[in-house]
Amino acid sequence: MTHRRRVADTLAHKSVDRPAVQYMYSQVGFYEHGEPLNDLFEQYPGDFEAFVRKPIPVPPASAFDADGRYYEKKTDEWGATQEYRVYGIMGHGVDFPVKAPEDAANYVFPPQPDYVMDPELYRKTISEIKKGYFAFGGGLGLLERLWMIRGFENLMMDICEEEPNIMSLMDRLAEYSRRRVEAAVAAGADGIAFGDDYGTQDNLLLSKETFRRVIKPRLAVMMEPAVKAGLHIHFHSCGQITELFDELKDLGVRSLWPQLPLYDMRELKKALDFYGFSIAIHTDRAFTMTSGSPEEVREAVLLENEIFKPRDGGAWFYIEPDTGFPFENIKTQIETVFGL
Repeated sequence: MTHRRRVADTLAHKSVDRPAVQYMYSQVGFYEHGEPLNDLFEQYPGDFEAFVRKPIPVPPASAFDADGRYYEKKTDEWGATQEYRVYGIMGHGVDFPVKAPEDAANYVFPPQPDYVMDPELYRKTISEIKKGYFAFGGGLGLLERLWMIRGFENLMMDICEEEPNIMSLMDRLAEYSRRRVEAAVAAGADGIAFGDDYGTQDNLLLSKETFRRVIKPRLAVMMEPAVKAGLHIHFHSCGQITELFDELKDLGVRSLWPQLPLYDMRELKKALDFYGFSIAIHTDRAFTMTSGSPEEVREAVLLENEIFKPRDGGAWFYIEPDTGFPFENIKTQIETVFGL
């Protein structure tokens, strides 16, 4: 079975010869483990993209203080400034370009990426990918991107008050993201992947009613080109968002990448089956992959396999080496998955 067929059948809930595997490039993973991680991914190639040996990142000496502790402060293309305390991991916002609601009207988004501005290049790129792999385009997040440029607490208050300037900014961001989706559809992509965080450890960041009123209509704008074209829509959200499954289904989402440890996996499987979602299985990184033993990692993968039954379709393994993962745990996870 080819990589492309394995992923397509998995997403369509058809049986496959082995569980599909998706690797996500992790800067901190390659920083901590170097070439052995390249060797491991080459030995066990994933199904979502061709293997390419990744360069090992080297932070500048200026990023470390006299005691060897990492610290950087950077401003990105969106004008958001973050402090970074762990190399390769998202930082904490400390300065925001939209400091007051009145600033929103004059805020300018960064230029669209080259692939959006050059349709022919995008078509060629997607065409090459589709020769061997399922081709996903990417759509921006909405809520998470906004709190990076406005500040989390400020944005939550703005949403509660439905502050007109910020609502207009949200509309503009939805249209900006839609442009990327339209470009991917025109280029012939098979699916679009979105990501936005809507949950805490045990509940929603916003009430379901607020989600329906404020967030959902903007997501619909972003996703509409992909829905109309019949593309597969994949959605990632950290946090416990079971209450939003029906809303995401209504929007056209077909598969989820959830924060797995926040759910009862057997109850989650029932919900996935009810809504017809496929799932990216992301083994617990906060505890199992970081501080568990290789045997505990193996047992976790076997349990996930038992519950989600990826060989029957509708589930695949998502693998992203994060900070503090012992190499033996990564190796055990991958070897166990490929042995299923």
